[in-house]
Amino acid sequence: MENSISKIPLDEISIQIPIDTIGIDMGQTLTKIALVEDKSLNLLILPTQTDFQEIRSFLMTKKGKYNKFIFTGGKAFSLNNDFSNEVETLLLNEFEANSKGIETLYMLNKKKELPPSLIVSIGTGTSIILKRESFQHLGGTALGGGFFMGLLKLIYNEIKYKEAVETATKGDRYGIDLKVSDIYDDEDNRVDNIFREFTAASFGKVEDIKSAKKEDLLHSVISLISENIGMLASFLADKEDVKDIVFCGGFTIENKILRKAISRICMFQQKKAVFLKNAEFMGAIGALLS
Repeated sequence: MENSISKIPLDEISIQIPIDTIGIDMGQTLTKIALVEDKSLNLLILPTQTDFQEIRSFLMTKKGKYNKFIFTGGKAFSLNNDFSNEVETLLLNEFEANSKGIETLYMLNKKKELPPSLIVSIGTGTSIILKRESFQHLGGTALGGGFFMGLLKLIYNEIKYKEAVETATKGDRYGIDLKVSDIYDDEDNRVDNIFREFTAASFGKVEDIKSAKKEDLLHSVISLISENIGMLASFLADKEDVKDIVFCGGFTIENKILRKAISRICMFQQKKAVFLKNAEFMGAIGALLS
């Protein structure tokens, strides 16, 4: 994914944002950064490269103006140690950062406090947090952006995330997926029209890889991931007696197929799927405000 930046003017933000601190959320694939600059809350995405060189160079240019770097995310340990002798640093639990960030983004988006909710962060993998008065990590799944890109590299050798998602939007998953309606006769009234539209078997119509159109396969893989995450989140929301499920993380970026599939699953399970603007930055914002 190409580097990208969003800016939120400070006069649109009703909470106090520290101006001397940078929040850095270092995931396996993407690093999200939040800081105040030019009278705006700037939100920046950089790739998490093996040597962290681009992230390191960016932070080096900010030393002096910013005297506190707060790190979170699974890849943050070494950079936190590297900068600890140069500026004040803190290494934060990522679930705490995500929880704080979603609370803030919900207030900015909805102008009210976050109700009891599940927070489902879909990045390289997927984690699920229960947020009430405090937060509790419930678990997750290995399905996510890492599975998506890994599978595509196996099949197509090399493909970029943005290109893959754009290609998927041109596809029809039911060229290769088996729907419930493909199994039941039209006159069979044992299943209703809504249930007929659900997936009976991902890749259920595939005969061989050559017969599967690339755009159809990409659409199918995103839908497979999305439906399974949506079902897992819905079942956990039932178990914890909450209705609102906030979906966030890098794999949700510009991913209309994922949002549609998850929203349909949640609606069927009588849950409310929530997608917040800039939600991929929840960890960085949570770190900035900690």
